[in-house]
Amino acid sequence: MPRAKIKFIGVGSAFAAAEMGNSNMVVESDTGKKLLIDCGFRVQDMLRNAYGIGNAQVGEIDGVYISHLHADHIGGMEWLALCTFFNPNCPPPKLYCVGGLMQELWDKSLRGGLETLQVREKIGTSVEARLTTYFDVQPININESFTWEGIIFRPVQTTHVMSGFRIQFCYGLMIEPMLMPRAPVIKRRIFLTGDTQFVPNLDSLYTTANIVLHDCETGFRSGVHPHYDDMKELPEDVKKKIYLYHYNEPKAPDAGAEDGFGGFIQVGDEFEI
Repeated sequence: MPRAKIKFIGVGSAFAAAEMGNSNMVVESDTGKKLLIDCGFRVQDMLRNAYGIGNAQVGEIDGVYISHLHADHIGGMEWLALCTFFNPNCPPPKLYCVGGLMQELWDKSLRGGLETLQVREKIGTSVEARLTTYFDVQPININESFTWEGIIFRPVQTTHVMSGFRIQFCYGLMIEPMLMPRAPVIKRRIFLTGDTQFVPNLDSLYTTANIVLHDCETGFRSGVHPHYDDMKELPEDVKKKIYLYHYNEPKAPDAGAEDGFGGFIQVGDEFEI
């Protein structure tokens, strides 16, 4: 029986070369449905390379989860909105996002390009569009979860950037399958960090998860992602669970093995849920 999986369609940082892509993923259910985890400015090329999905096939994307508002994570949202809106065969994609972040996504990022819409043949008049014009919005409350295709996703708030006296949060995910009746109680949990600073006190989440998919910067230090040199100091039993992505320049899959990590994730790598 096929199992759901997470596929990395990109692994690079915002400054990485085009062939590394943005650090976006696709969750593929065992029925073949696809959920985007973030939708960065390189998403068109990444989806085409991974699945052959172009403008005409964009309806294959059932929904998208947004972790935070940087362009390598939301820069493709205008494309996704307009391609699905004008394609008569595409229902609005589901949009999963923590509620407060969803309002900022529209007001601070998408509104400028998507608010004005002249589509008399579809709506009957020109309108000022809203987020709900393009997406089936599914806001998530803090400390709650959403379920998609039998998979439970729990947003995990992490600290990404300090802006003056304000913290820009990111919401990673704890991901696990729903238990079926009378199924063995064997939980497989994946912790996807999203973008976070180096925060060793995430250890309770590291312990809970079987696999940790962790952002990591190499090269210069930005202060808004954990640097590889700092992560080397994590306990050995934690590092062996960790697979690294969001790095700045190409790395061999086993480049982190000598330091105890599971390795550097490559474009196209998959993890079963």
